[in-house]
Amino acid sequence: MKINSLLLSLVLVLGIGTFAYATFPGGGANLEDPYTTDYLVTQDTIPLKDRYGDFINDPINNPFDLDDPSIIEQEIEYDPESEQYIITEKIGDDYFRMPTYMTYDEYMEWSAEQQQRDYFDQLAGISSGSKGASGLVDPLAGIDVQRDVIDRLFGGTKVDIRPQGNIDLTFGVDFQRVQNPNLTLRQQKQGGFDFDMAIQMSATGQIGEKLKLGFNYNTQATFDFENQMKLEYASDNFSEDEIIKKIEAGHVSLPLRGTLIQGAQSLFGLKTELQFGKLRLTALASQQKSQRENITIQGGAQLQQFEVTADQYDENRHFFLSHYNRAVFEESLEGLPQINSLFRVSEIQVWITNDRNETVNVRDIVAVADLGEATRMTNNNPLYGLPPTPRNLDIYNRNALPGRNLITDVDANDIHRDLRDNPRARQLNNAVSVLQNEFRFDQSKDFEKISARLLSPNEYTVNNQLGFISINVNLRPDQILGVAYTYEYNGKTFKVGEFANDSYSTPDSMDPLPPQEVIFVKMLKSTTPRIDLPAWDLMMKNVYSIGAFQVSQEDFRLDILYEDPGGGEKRFLPEPGLENKPLLR
Repeated sequence: MKINSLLLSLVLVLGIGTFAYATFPGGGANLEDPYTTDYLVTQDTIPLKDRYGDFINDPINNPFDLDDPSIIEQEIEYDPESEQYIITEKIGDDYFRMPTYMTYDEYMEWSAEQQQRDYFDQLAGISSGSKGASGLVDPLAGIDVQRDVIDRLFGGTKVDIRPQGNIDLTFGVDFQRVQNPNLTLRQQKQGGFDFDMAIQMSATGQIGEKLKLGFNYNTQATFDFENQMKLEYASDNFSEDEIIKKIEAGHVSLPLRGTLIQGAQSLFGLKTELQFGKLRLTALASQQKSQRENITIQGGAQLQQFEVTADQYDENRHFFLSHYNRAVFEESLEGLPQINSLFRVSEIQVWITNDRNETVNVRDIVAVADLGEATRMTNNNPLYGLPPTPRNLDIYNRNALPGRNLITDVDANDIHRDLRDNPRARQLNNAVSVLQNEFRFDQSKDFEKISARLLSPNEYTVNNQLGFISINVNLRPDQILGVAYTYEYNGKTFKVGEFANDSYSTPDSMDPLPPQEVIFVKMLKSTTPRIDLPAWDLMMKNVYSIGAFQVSQEDFRLDILYEDPGGGEKRFLPEPGLENKPLLR
């Protein structure tokens, strides 16, 4: 039969996503005679081919091909007469495919490969089902790859997490009113939002038999090591072939069996234990949060060695009262144990920034860097430059004495005199503007105005002869330290700064200075210390803490060694050849 001007499309769907089509153009196409037909055929996108051999020697590895249905019985039987293995595939009593044969050696080789493949699939967690007695895969067993992977990784699918503890939240408003006449009305009313949170939580968890979790957190813990967190993965008890034996994350430790090198404790990081054959490797990446110290007790006393470098001085603790005391410090100690000095502090008041909201012994002060100084000035204003010759001299070393002579009323410089003579400089609201505009002082460099509290005598110690103080409280870098003191020198009394009970309202008045007026003190430390200013030298950098208390002079030994940092090219000591030699002789 002939069909003219006919376009025929034939679509054949094979399997999943597999198709083929043929196109017959018009013009004398003969469907009955394919040799006279002009046609175009495209191949299958995913070709599915049937096997011609048995299921052992000719397996189908196409992932889109479905397995043989369960009605097909696949068996391998041994024939003792021919000493061969007979491979059959039947549907009922009829052969689905023709039987094939395998020799004994061929079957042993195939069986060994199959067992090896199944063993590695089991180690990888992708076991493909149970095997029958003949080594065949049971088609009814099914595949559960996801479950095998979870069992392989965690040693089971059981998840057990048990948290316990409590979280306490406190909300409130804290308001108080202090009727203190020394404070302004705004300062008498204080209040704010009060919020507090206390957490005490712990949790233990386990996934399978390999992964374990331990967690403990308490916001009110005294020490940091009381809060522990650890995640542990251990597979050492499940298989000898595992490369990864253990993984620990969180608070870990590194115990060592030897006594020569001791392991570290209280580590926070990651620890792994690996095994390659007979080689066992432990890798650790962590941060140490503990410190090991050895203490020796002998004769009821503790013996301990310490080592301190030169840059580890006791910062923001010890201060000279003036540049004069710093200049004569070493000269006064040349005749130890006798201190060679006529300088002696008779009275002192120490002020620091009031950051505790204290209401007792609180005063607004103006701390001036150059107050009472006779040698080194911070301000470069020519109006307050040092006089050509010092006004008060040390009779021994001819150094200028600080402060004002209370008998002759001669001060080391004119700053304090001009401040007393200017009533607006004392006013609480005008002090800063007057010092900046009229005195040409820079805030934080030349002066600081703050609300300060008076330290009690047990919060500091003073060396009366050497003229320096040691602060026993924590002095933060942003806090201000100021002093006012009187001292005696060779029968004369000198004064630096003003005390809280002084009377400077009018020259003839004996009443204390009103609370709404500031007092002027000597500034030893500002909110922003600068190393290029003279005040930086007032902080002592020759006092070091050894971390010990109640040290006995008996059996105490101190060595000071010098290490040349430049290999002989850069020296800080005038005498050569002192490297690694004690400087105290």
